[in-house]
Amino acid sequence: MEYLHVFTDRPHLAYLGPCDPARPQPGRAPDEEADRLENTVLSAYLAHLEAEGHRVVRHRVVTAPELASTDLVDATTDELVMAWHRTHYLALIAALGVISDCARLFPRHRRALLLTTAPGTFVQDFLSYHKIIAIWPENGVFVRAEPEPEGSAP
Repeated sequence: MEYLHVFTDRPHLAYLGPCDPARPQPGRAPDEEADRLENTVLSAYLAHLEAEGHRVVRHRVVTAPELASTDLVDATTDELVMAWHRTHYLALIAALGVISDCARLFPRHRRALLLTTAPGTFVQDFLSYHKIIAIWPENGVFVRAEPEPEGSAP
């Protein structure tokens, strides 16, 4: 059977099943440590949301030639959630690009970055400026840092 490559300049969504792997992200070089940490926090956050009664779905954003996955879409709160392991500046720029690109397909949804560890002040300020919710595990619960409201002083 011949493998058919499908390319498009119009990204579209394909649904992922519960057993479809989130990591490694298609189009991203495998990184065992990052993949393991992101999978762990994703699984815990998914279990947390489901225990709270949220409806959570996953999608793959199909583009040409790379693919990106939304890690979680919380349909209850209309949040697009992406897991991210690294928080240095270039990693944040990459995360901003990926989540912003995926957000084009979810225009009503707020954007959230699910981090594997507590973010420092720089990371929280960066995400707040770009109107991205920061979420991370801490002492068995998930902590959220909401972006500053429009027009608030820095």
